[in-house]
Amino acid sequence: MFPILLQIDAFQLGPFTIGPITIYFLWIFLVIAILVSLMVISKLYKKRRVKISFLANHSLLIFMGGLAMSRIIYIIRNFQSFFQEFSLNNIFQIFAVWDKGLSIWGAIIGIVATLYWLCRKNEENFMAWMDILMVCLACSMIFSNIGTFLDGRNYGFPTDVPWGMIMETSQYAIPIHPTQIYATFYNLIITAILFLIFDRRKFSDDGKILFIGTFMYACCRFLEEFFRGDESNIFLGLREAQIYALLALFFSGYFLYKRFKLFTPTTS
Repeated sequence: MFPILLQIDAFQLGPFTIGPITIYFLWIFLVIAILVSLMVISKLYKKRRVKISFLANHSLLIFMGGLAMSRIIYIIRNFQSFFQEFSLNNIFQIFAVWDKGLSIWGAIIGIVATLYWLCRKNEENFMAWMDILMVCLACSMIFSNIGTFLDGRNYGFPTDVPWGMIMETSQYAIPIHPTQIYATFYNLIITAILFLIFDRRKFSDDGKILFIGTFMYACCRFLEEFFRGDESNIFLGLREAQIYALLALFFSGYFLYKRFKLFTPTTS
């Protein structure tokens, strides 16, 4: 794959030595994902009658909440790598987020928790914002998965299908499933569906888009994990992400069935 977009050797700037500097494709596509999410928000916020000024005033805090929790979850999951021995260098590495040591689950938890706190504090409609955030998340994952593909992360297991690819960053020396591309396509489909139903009257109640999107993503992510070949914790024969996906399926499915009755046939 092609993880590095640009690499600059160390150079002298006055009394300071700067570099070396490495710019990764992963970071570029994450920035693109954020910019596209902002465009999505500008298109959808009027349809949920929320104040765009609320997000503008607190966007940095929401971003920092997601970044901090993303890093914390990653450190917890890789505890031994950071705390094998106590040193100033290890302490510094905790804050070195540019090493790509981030957790997507942690980022989602951090953003949602920060948004919830801010909505409660400012009397904003949390569920309406979550509907918008769900569309943003699905859309941003289109681009973030392209970034992980170029970076060689989240790869699949060996296969003999015609579109199998050899990735130098994987543990396999033979073609493997390009699961990042699979994820790009299903997130593209989810995003299109959510955009189509977002302003439909049947789905206008706050929270419906959130749980419909969560249900669809959890289904796709659960299936994707069957093709993944990277390392993961295993519980009861399932990969860790599949456990999370099953929990998301249960709660979102129950919410849709019980409260909104989307799957209950109507009688005339």
